[in-house]
Amino acid sequence: MAHPDDLEFACGGTVAKWADEGAEVTVCIVTDGSTGTQDRDLMGQPLAAIRRREAEAAAEVLGVHNFVWLGRRDGYLEYSLELRRELARLFRTHRPHRFVVMDPTPTAEDRFINHPDPRAVGQASPAVTLSAGTTPGHFPELLEEGLEPWRGLREVWISGAGAKPVVVDITATIERKIDALVCHKSQVGDDRGEIERWLRERTEAEGRRAGFSYGESFQVISQGPGFHAGEVPDEVDFTEPTPDPRA
Repeated sequence: MAHPDDLEFACGGTVAKWADEGAEVTVCIVTDGSTGTQDRDLMGQPLAAIRRREAEAAAEVLGVHNFVWLGRRDGYLEYSLELRRELARLFRTHRPHRFVVMDPTPTAEDRFINHPDPRAVGQASPAVTLSAGTTPGHFPELLEEGLEPWRGLREVWISGAGAKPVVVDITATIERKIDALVCHKSQVGDDRGEIERWLRERTEAEGRRAGFSYGESFQVISQGPGFHAGEVPDEVDFTEPTPDPRA
């Protein structure tokens, strides 16, 4: 995710559901969140410290215990080889089966302009699944760090604003999504009632498309056989041994 509150907005209910099912979830926040305020006295390192505390409190609500903070300057992120290398390093280190990434598109349904930081992360993250994270010839310096390519990825989930084809039922975790987002007071304020109203309205609309009370939607790209577009993949057993990356 680009910013400390992106997870809760985009896919907090789904991540909580996976955590409940036994997934080991690692969240990477790329920027420091230091510019997300109109308060000129707060912006910079004071805000970055607040947002880090908020994000970690929210993650606890969702059942996430593993965090990686890259600390890039909020609002100044650009797609680059350096960013791709950094994310490839994380990909090889944590070896995901499901890889949740951000939507790189500039707009969503003619109603939402995507922030440039998520767009940069949305470009760089899927790119590591094609080469930088999976083949030894890309960034060979990672081999010198002891990081072998990882070829056990099964699914890429693209999250973000706008309706996407795969809808996940988050009815059982909608309260935790709300509780987690409320932790980000520096961004959403103190009016829990308004936050809850807005989130329920949004997730009800997404869930309705698939017959759920509440939902979050994704574009899901399978890395293996047996998956058909529009279906929610369910073949991942989070208790399975990690596949051999050389297979």
